[in-house]
Amino acid sequence: MYTVDTALESLRKYDIHEGDLLAWERELSLEIPVDEYGRKQYSPHHVNLFKNIKKHIALGRTIEEIRQLISLPPLENSKPREVRPLPAAPVQQSAPQTVATAQSASTVSPAAAKVIQKSPYASVPKRPNVPGASASGAANVVNLVHKLNKEKDQLYKKLLETEKLNSHLYSANSLFHKKVRDLTLQMQKLRENFNENEKFKLLDDKARLQKQLIDAEKLSQYKQEEILRQKMHNDDLQLQVRQRDEKIQAMRAAFDADKFCGDWMESGTLVDVVYDNFGINIEPERVRLFRISERPSRIYGPMAVINTSYQYETNNLWKREETLMVSYMDEQTLEGELMAEYILDGVPVAKALYRVTCRRSQ
Repeated sequence: MYTVDTALESLRKYDIHEGDLLAWERELSLEIPVDEYGRKQYSPHHVNLFKNIKKHIALGRTIEEIRQLISLPPLENSKPREVRPLPAAPVQQSAPQTVATAQSASTVSPAAAKVIQKSPYASVPKRPNVPGASASGAANVVNLVHKLNKEKDQLYKKLLETEKLNSHLYSANSLFHKKVRDLTLQMQKLRENFNENEKFKLLDDKARLQKQLIDAEKLSQYKQEEILRQKMHNDDLQLQVRQRDEKIQAMRAAFDADKFCGDWMESGTLVDVVYDNFGINIEPERVRLFRISERPSRIYGPMAVINTSYQYETNNLWKREETLMVSYMDEQTLEGELMAEYILDGVPVAKALYRVTCRRSQ
């Protein structure tokens, strides 16, 4: 993490000050985390973000345009709140009852009733002995018998449904095995037919291989002829190259390259914009005064190629490299082309081609 001082130290060569950081944080609504003492903590993502903002501003973009082009870093100390589930309510279990216990409830003695009520399955509080308890116990037994009969009917219905399902499964299983037997018979018949047709297949393969061999021999003969023609063509090209080199050497010997030296007034007209990735305002016409102080290193008879690099004093991120290709027409005139390439922070962003005419300056 960076503090304000260390962040400004990293951004010093980009001409970024503390006032710029405060303005960008306010205009872009950046959330900068702080430590326990209230000091700002910048991440490497923030430092790279400030560099990109400076480059976009150097290209003439507004804050609103920059907001759409960049991605803001997330706030690192913001964590989602953990949500814990509420504990489930306890479920009361009712004690199972059987027919025997229900029938004996009305005939046991009070002492035995106390023992039964102490069972670990008893969850219903004990009731006091009141007159008419035996009648209520008999009613409970009748209700329990009806309930058991109802459950028995339901189980019988489920048993019938299960038997029907088993019958369907048996039918499906029988159909599956029948399909398997049919497929096995078909595979046996296919194997028998395959053995009979194997001879015809081998004959077809032999005829196809013979045809492929004839085609390969024709292709090999064609390739040999093509190689021979290419060799003859290369010999002609080498002869032409040697003749051209001899002409260039003769022109170099006859021409004095010092004639390119001196002060020249260049007039250029834009011919083509090769590429422009950042929408640079490339001038359609250009006029400048420049000097060729020494003999060019790349000379081809009365032609020369001169490379020049320019650094912008107002913004050291920008640089322009120019390649001038001119021909010596007479003592006062040079004509040719100029290729200008604009570079931002080491990355080429635009290239333009000019048609130029240079007049010797008096």
